[in-house]
Amino acid sequence: MTDSHQRVSSAAADGALVLTVNKRLFRYLRDRFDQYMLDKGKSVWSTPLIVSYEAWLSQCLSDLGESWRLLSHHQQQCLWEEEIATSSRGSNLELLQLSKTAEKALQAHQLLNQYHLTLDNQSLTEDQRIFHVWQRRYRKRCQEREWLDQSNLPDRIIAALENGQLQLPEQILLFGFDQFSPDLLQLLDSLEASGSSCEIVTVEADDAKMMSFAAETNHKEIEFAARWVRSLLDQKAKSIGVVVPDLHMRRRQIERIFRQQIDPVSTISLDGDDSIFSLSLGGSLVDQGVVYAALECLGLGRQITLDQISFLLRTPYLGGAGSEADSRAQFDKKIRSFRQQKFSLSGLLNAIAENSELEIFSNILKKLHRCQQDNDKHFPGVWAARFSDELYTLGWPGDRSLLSSEYQAIKAWQEKALSVLVSLDRLLPPIDRKRALNLLNRISGDIEFQLEGSAGPVQVVGLLESSGLHFDHLWVMGMGETVLPARPQPNPFIPLKLQQLNDMPHSSPARELEFAEQVISRLKAASPDIVFSYPLRDGDCDLRPSPLVPFCTEEDRPTFAEFNDLSSLIQSSHQPLSKKDDWYGPSLHKKFVEGGTGLLKDQAHCPFRAFVHHRLHAQGFSEPTPGISPMARGDLVHLTLEKIWKQLQNRNHLLLLSDQERIDLIQLMAENSFKLYFKGRSVPVAELLKLEIERVTILIREWLEKVEIKRDYFQVLETEKQHIEQIGPLNIRIQIDRIDQLENGRCIVIDYKTGADLHAEDLLSKPLIEPQLPIYAVADSKSAVDGVVFAKVRRGESRFIGVVKEKGQLGRVRDLLSYPQAKDLGVTSWDELLLFWQQQLAQLADDFVAGKATVNPYDLVKSCQYCDLSGLCRIQETDSQAGVTDDC
Repeated sequence: MTDSHQRVSSAAADGALVLTVNKRLFRYLRDRFDQYMLDKGKSVWSTPLIVSYEAWLSQCLSDLGESWRLLSHHQQQCLWEEEIATSSRGSNLELLQLSKTAEKALQAHQLLNQYHLTLDNQSLTEDQRIFHVWQRRYRKRCQEREWLDQSNLPDRIIAALENGQLQLPEQILLFGFDQFSPDLLQLLDSLEASGSSCEIVTVEADDAKMMSFAAETNHKEIEFAARWVRSLLDQKAKSIGVVVPDLHMRRRQIERIFRQQIDPVSTISLDGDDSIFSLSLGGSLVDQGVVYAALECLGLGRQITLDQISFLLRTPYLGGAGSEADSRAQFDKKIRSFRQQKFSLSGLLNAIAENSELEIFSNILKKLHRCQQDNDKHFPGVWAARFSDELYTLGWPGDRSLLSSEYQAIKAWQEKALSVLVSLDRLLPPIDRKRALNLLNRISGDIEFQLEGSAGPVQVVGLLESSGLHFDHLWVMGMGETVLPARPQPNPFIPLKLQQLNDMPHSSPARELEFAEQVISRLKAASPDIVFSYPLRDGDCDLRPSPLVPFCTEEDRPTFAEFNDLSSLIQSSHQPLSKKDDWYGPSLHKKFVEGGTGLLKDQAHCPFRAFVHHRLHAQGFSEPTPGISPMARGDLVHLTLEKIWKQLQNRNHLLLLSDQERIDLIQLMAENSFKLYFKGRSVPVAELLKLEIERVTILIREWLEKVEIKRDYFQVLETEKQHIEQIGPLNIRIQIDRIDQLENGRCIVIDYKTGADLHAEDLLSKPLIEPQLPIYAVADSKSAVDGVVFAKVRRGESRFIGVVKEKGQLGRVRDLLSYPQAKDLGVTSWDELLLFWQQQLAQLADDFVAGKATVNPYDLVKSCQYCDLSGLCRIQETDSQAGVTDDC
């Protein structure tokens, strides 16, 4: 225990009042005092008068019987937002970010109060004049209601001292203050005048061992600090501090890396409540899973996004999450297959109605639907009670036993967030549901949540929170030149000259330098063993250390433990690894499998993809797209063309139609196709449907007029007819978009495509990566197929692409002999092509049945660019196709 801490504990034992700069120092000194009394041999002692300065002011107000007058921070913020919103309504100021503006305005108001200043008779900018109006109205409202905010308390306590209304200890100590505002100095003078002896306790720096350390990046700096901590823990160090200036921004990264290096088991533990280190800056309450789930459920509207639906299905914090887990996962996959970004609650209920295994989830959706019917306005407290009741009916926080951290988060949300919402009753008129939810979200976001329990030997704290603390070992990270001294950030609502004349915080470079020097001086006294670190680079920018970091003459570097994260431990393991190449799954015994021609296409592109998709039945989730998905658009074009040709049947009937009749036919068939397609699906908005019908009508009109009319006579024999064909040992279900019979009786197989990337050469590849058209060509000899083509139905690019037996059979479609790929394969006739296709298809079927699952893509672009399994096969970790099989 340092001399200053000894002084504080001794004075507290004698009944002195000790005021700390923050709550963390208050807890720290209370722990120190308890240890001090134990060292004195005491077993029982009175609670010392150690309290944070802010809490002491509030207690004094309570002693005066006026605690009802004090506005909390959230109440002040709410009042400022109300004032700004009312004053700005109907003007350009409505574009302001209300919450951020209110925050800056409240900060300016408190600064002016602390420095006993006013903006009267000051030269103001337009923004400052507007703020001045806001402040006058805010003060008037507070005076009318006799409200006080935190910045008014010192003046109220001074007045009470002058009137003899407060009884104070003879001795008052202030500890941990880097700076003193004018209102605090005035209060100290008043305390002295009232007979109390006030003493500012400072910590004198001893001869500390100091080192500086440069890390390559921010990430490396955190990693080195964690390994340094680990080495000290291995030496049984009892008090280790890590100071991080921007802890609020880097909290998640620091927590992750420190857990990996210091407590790796906690990274895979189901209960992460206990750890041997703690971060002083707890996360936001809204980031706690159980609270986030509550706010997500309450905030659902009549239109729900796919992400929101998926969250409801996956969260463990709703009723039935355990018993319906598998069914909800299956429904999550199903709902994603619709590729829609938004769903109506009623539409979602219809989609789930036939699933008896989702009864609990269906009831949850019905309850959510009923909750949204309340469009009335209520006081915030009424909304708090309603929100609590709604969550109870939804089964929140779930059926499973809660972790300690979850229990504490629920308790904090109920006692802090909901209670703050109730406290706004005296400030706000009745509000609607949306406003109440916005307030509750912001309140939950502002509340800092930190797990209860004793802190371990390692404390990670922010720069200001470290004030007054003492450690056996201390690491101060992030000491770059842009951190200390920081750049000035004057408040925009107070004239800069007024701020600088009164030496307000963040008002000038000189003020920031003075504060930075005080902080460095204080840090030097915080430990006998200190490391100051800084990163050398941030992205592409080179960084330099702060000029205030002491120059260290020690040549030795800090001692670091070996990497302790699980990944490094596994890699450094000396256990011999055996390598075995096994690219075959079990053989397939049944002949008919689902998947159709897509199965053989996957097998050709990559055997691994075929095995995962069609043997393991595993696929990536479908991604939603704005409006109607490209897949749905393609299906609608297919369906419309099918209906058109079922009615027309041949080219002559098409020619008999006038231009207007043709347009009317396309329009009618498109409308019927859309009705049929969206029957049983979530229907897009009417405006979007109208636009899509118009788009399909224009597209098909172009196709008919620029391609079909210009052809020679043809008869449409089949459209969208399904066949089951035997390919090698497999029975494959195929669906041919269309088969045309030419005037000479020969047939052309047509496959509609609406995409841009089409290559006829893919019909002549080895392996055969476009098997659909060849399957029919070799499977049905009765049809006398003389050509297989893609019908590219695309605006401005409509044409046939493929291969025909003889030149001129289908316009400009190339014949077999015009393809150099055919020559490379040794295919010189149509019969040889049919034989080649037959062999390729049979080989693909044989490989699939044998269980071949090699990661061996046909082409890294064609096969892998849009594949959903890249994260599973890790194809991108290889440098070339040749290394795929060996490395995966």
